[in-house]
Amino acid sequence: MTERENYLMTMAGKQPEWVPNFEDACDMIIPALLGAHLMTEEKRDFFSVPWTINDAGPMVDNHQPPVMEDVTEWKKYVHFPDLDQFDWENTSRAQLEAHDPDKALMVMPNMGGGTIFMPLLNMMGFENALCALLEEPEACMDFFNCVTEFYEACIPYFVKYYHPDAIIVGDDLCTASSAFVSMDYYKRVLKPFYQREIDAVHQCKVLAELHMCGKCEPFVEDFVEMGVTSWQPAQGINDLAGLKKKYGNRLVMNGTWTTSSPAWRPGAPEELVRGEVRKCIDQFAVGGGMMFWTGGQVGTSENQIQLSRWADDEVRKYGREFYRKEQ
Repeated sequence: MTERENYLMTMAGKQPEWVPNFEDACDMIIPALLGAHLMTEEKRDFFSVPWTINDAGPMVDNHQPPVMEDVTEWKKYVHFPDLDQFDWENTSRAQLEAHDPDKALMVMPNMGGGTIFMPLLNMMGFENALCALLEEPEACMDFFNCVTEFYEACIPYFVKYYHPDAIIVGDDLCTASSAFVSMDYYKRVLKPFYQREIDAVHQCKVLAELHMCGKCEPFVEDFVEMGVTSWQPAQGINDLAGLKKKYGNRLVMNGTWTTSSPAWRPGAPEELVRGEVRKCIDQFAVGGGMMFWTGGQVGTSENQIQLSRWADDEVRKYGREFYRKEQ
């Protein structure tokens, strides 16, 4: 059985042969149409926001001024390309050359850290963007709608040229302790746009995986009802045990790692890291419904890279034998 076949068993709600490790089971591609900006020397995303990378990973470069100060002028800064004129065939072929066919393929349309909410925050800065949601709701809605329309138009191209097993939707709506917006605002304003994204993925007969960092469990029920199959990075700051009990294999938790735990701090000993991996698997892999992932939070230091190596190695060893041990 290949990693992809084992992954698809998990996504189908079945108990797989082994606990999938995201790093081994999946290749994640940002289509060149959206990610080419980050490959330039300036490292700017699709919305011209500058990014940088340090020991915490990639993030918006806050040492530079916001791209946009007035949300009513967003059309000056956002220019959507003609999808029919883009060289899909050659760019996708080049990106897929490195893809291992034994691994599942996930397409992540990363248009600035998310699909609608995070791009706005990144363009304006957190304080200005949150104020804009209240002071200029019509302009924000116009921005959300236009970006969503572009996203919907892109998905058939992604499916035709990349042939993914899953497409990632979602945004980072939360901090480590709570959401940036109220539940009312989410349901009234943001949820319909996410539903459109998920529907567009399903119309192309592809699985939808939700990306949402932080303490976002209040939103999870909605996303399950909206048709999400898997949630990443499913961080341990949420009540993962309660969510596992409630949804079982209806929602695959891709992650379960807690990046704030002692096992992920600089200088953490090897056995602590390995023990935390075993703990995650013991808690959340029973019967399936789990894919292990540290969340890709690997920075530039050798220490952080080493912690990730230990974690990945342990899930390959312990996770490979987990279901055999259960029998």
